[in-house]
Amino acid sequence: MVTEADSASTASPATANSAGAPAMDTREGICPVCNETAKKRCSGCCAVYYCSTEHQKQHWKNHKNVCHPFKICSDERHGRYLVATKDIKANEVVLKEVPLVHGPAQITRPVCVGCLMGLVEKQFLECERCGWPVCKRECQNHPDHQAECKFTIARGSKMSLQHFYVPHPVYQCLIPLRCLLLAERNPAKWQALIKLESHEEHRRGSEQWRNDREGVAKLIPRFFKCENKWSEDEILKIVGILQVNAHEIPLTEPSSVAVYNNASLIEHSCHPNLSKSFTVKKEIVFWAPHPIKKGERLSICYSDVLWGTVNRMEHLLQTKLFRCGCDRCVDPTEFGTYFSAMRCSGFKKDANCIGLLLPENVKNWNGDWICNKCRGTVEAKDISNIESRASVDQQAMQKDNEQHCNLYITHYSRWLAPNHHFIVAVKLSLSQIIGGGHPEAIKTISDDNLMNKIKICQELIHLFEKICPAEARVIGATRFELHAALAEFGRRGVVSKNPAVRSALEDSLFNAEECVRMLQHEPDELPEHKICEQARINVSSLKTLLGLQQE
Repeated sequence: MVTEADSASTASPATANSAGAPAMDTREGICPVCNETAKKRCSGCCAVYYCSTEHQKQHWKNHKNVCHPFKICSDERHGRYLVATKDIKANEVVLKEVPLVHGPAQITRPVCVGCLMGLVEKQFLECERCGWPVCKRECQNHPDHQAECKFTIARGSKMSLQHFYVPHPVYQCLIPLRCLLLAERNPAKWQALIKLESHEEHRRGSEQWRNDREGVAKLIPRFFKCENKWSEDEILKIVGILQVNAHEIPLTEPSSVAVYNNASLIEHSCHPNLSKSFTVKKEIVFWAPHPIKKGERLSICYSDVLWGTVNRMEHLLQTKLFRCGCDRCVDPTEFGTYFSAMRCSGFKKDANCIGLLLPENVKNWNGDWICNKCRGTVEAKDISNIESRASVDQQAMQKDNEQHCNLYITHYSRWLAPNHHFIVAVKLSLSQIIGGGHPEAIKTISDDNLMNKIKICQELIHLFEKICPAEARVIGATRFELHAALAEFGRRGVVSKNPAVRSALEDSLFNAEECVRMLQHEPDELPEHKICEQARINVSSLKTLLGLQQE
């Protein structure tokens, strides 16, 4: 992944876009088949020209693996990054890519080395050849396991899992080992992998680096009896590449991780323009929830867009080793949402001040906070104390209890701004709790509660569209909750002959369709896929009810 701490890469923009694929000939106006002047452009990437449709078809076998609507650029500040080569339409898939390497997270409990599902102590099998644990016999033949299986056999004794430590020390070594073995198993993927940023110069000497040195770089040679195969520095570079570039794949429990080639070049922003999902084949899918203009840089968020600025900054500094300076992070109001702001009245004797407190030092958020109305100041330690209490109470509360959620919001609204991320997190829980639990539950809630659910969902969606418009899973799920509430409002309106019924049902249909659009790429293993499928059914029913033509 590209960060502001990356150094410029030596790779040119014509570098192959997937491991082992040929470089793309992007000479403007020149057909790559015959080297003659060409005027027709590939509509997929808008980067390659052809003299004729025949030559385009002829070249497709070579071009299809590198045909993407972006190009690789680089500069000294950002390293390599991706820029759109054409106007990208809403819903368009920008990149779909298989992993260079896939395996368990380094910090994990024991998992099956084949399917990567979590294991239960004393209820697992062992690979008959090497002893690594598997959940079922066929998993020992999984392609991802074969290299380490042979390598474990070569040590002269089988792996034997005696304890279920969390995290388990041997598992820290497994995905680094899979990376190292790529050099022999798949040289093309290995070459793509080692070109990725490791931030080794920034990591060296840190507590994490020292832990990796002891727990991985020294353990691999000792455990696998291969003292002269790799140096400590070689192993530590791989660990750095994993920590900087790995994507968490939430399709197993616990989640697994994978490193991709082009996906690692997409830069970070706390206000990204791409959404991310995965397929059952562990392919990563980046798509555009909203239109992207030609020339725009493509971005995803390496952190959690629903965290506050301080939390995101600290997380990025610890895990990706750079300090974020994106548009959102340099704006203390976070696009006018005041997502991390505090109420002045909660800290001052003058309870009548309606102002909001924002940090004076936007770069580090570690100085005094200033009210945007009365200009009064509050020390950072006082802000931090309230946020710490709010965080602890939020973690301790029963998030599936409607009363607890309402009490939390009432209590902390004294200090936290209406759109503060702690308040928003609890409102998200409320949007699902009210009328949730089973399909018929929403029919049993009071009118007041139904209207409260609609209000909460509308407020959340309005906020998300400003602060994280590419956060497809959260927006799609919230759209579904709003759709369900509006549909129930419409049902009750039919009974009471409320004239607003059709408008409510039309709004319900719109939100159901948006839910489908935002969740259309979610795989079967995730709950969002089931939400999407239910929304499709409901769209059809609502269209019939409203007398609209089915597509």
